[in-house]
Amino acid sequence: MPLTSPVGLLALALLASSSETAAPLPSDACETASPRITLTSESTAKAHVVCISPDVPLTFRFDAPLQPESVRLEKRERFEDVAPGQQSLLLVPPENLEAGERFKVEVCFADNAAPRCASFLLLAHPALGMSQVKVFREHRPVESFQEAEAAAQAEVRQCREEVRQLRAERGIPEGLRGVLASGLLGKNGITARNLTGRFTEPKGNALIPRYVSSYRAEDRVALEVWLENPSMEPWMAAGAVLRGPKGELLKPLPLWQPEPILPGRAGAGDEFRPRGRVVVEVLASAMEARGTYTLTLWDKDTKRTVTLGNVTFP
Repeated sequence: MPLTSPVGLLALALLASSSETAAPLPSDACETASPRITLTSESTAKAHVVCISPDVPLTFRFDAPLQPESVRLEKRERFEDVAPGQQSLLLVPPENLEAGERFKVEVCFADNAAPRCASFLLLAHPALGMSQVKVFREHRPVESFQEAEAAAQAEVRQCREEVRQLRAERGIPEGLRGVLASGLLGKNGITARNLTGRFTEPKGNALIPRYVSSYRAEDRVALEVWLENPSMEPWMAAGAVLRGPKGELLKPLPLWQPEPILPGRAGAGDEFRPRGRVVVEVLASAMEARGTYTLTLWDKDTKRTVTLGNVTFP
């Protein structure tokens, strides 16, 4: 059968799609994925990575009208809702989404401008799912560049703060002297809130949260979470994120976990005891990090996660 026939072309397309979907992705693909995508005529064969999470509806917003009937989604039946609009596409991921799952989605535009179609690789992540992605073709409005610049500046500020903190910690003394030297006390000191018994947790958490406290200091907030490990394997946090009341994501400074949280009981017949703690710290001014947040922690394989809801700061 000649490859120029419709069947031959379809077979090639399916083969290319399967190969692309199975290709390995960087471990930090979701941390580096952008919520603003610019399509070019050279990038039509590339599927842009877009991360999705359970219970986080994703909306694609395009700068040109779509052909609603052109929307193709792998394993469409897995999704709770798929709703193409005139210049948008709403996807509601399944609740039983597993980290690392992939789904390819393709759309075509109604006008004759290039590129005519675009493809995206939906990558499942326990917490870094996007709620909105803006897609542009070649020319982008000024507002898009302004948004991208603001996001880049925020990332640069966080990187600078991390560098400043690391440099400062090299010469800061321990104990209360270190707190005073760091400048974290500010005018209002450090305030704390006990969240034990107030937080919520879904079914399926890999570890058992026992004690949770939140803190606010000068230009930052923190969470201290004590966890028990009921599994048979040690657990070490590899990443964390706080999702705000409007779906916004707050990415923390490097996590602090003294050592892996080991499994096991304190003794025969005894209850589980707190086996270890994780401290999550986020840069936030006095007016930021207000309202109710959801904390998600994950290990290096993003398979064993811990989620806490109803998290608030002083």
